[in-house]
Amino acid sequence: MASNPDPLEAGERSHSGRLLLRMPKSLHAQLAARSDRDGVSLNHWIVSALSRALASEDASAETPSRAVPRELRVVLIVNAVVIAAAVAIAIALIVIAWH
Repeated sequence: MASNPDPLEAGERSHSGRLLLRMPKSLHAQLAARSDRDGVSLNHWIVSALSRALASEDASAETPSRAVPRELRVVLIVNAVVIAAAVAIAIALIVIAWH
């Protein structure tokens, strides 16, 4: 029984590692300036940036988003205001009853 080849291995055989990429001149200039600032070749800088983007995307897909929906934030804030008002009224009633 023949085993299926690993998709990464199959992909490596079909991709040369070379990529012709067209981009606006202004973006090319910005990327070149960044790579010069970091002291690496433009190719190395772009490969590193793409690798970081993929790693970040993979990491965010693995961990659920902790962003609180806007509606929930509004409800929580309103709830906190209502509780604060109730506490203030309760304290006022205690002070009035005390006298």
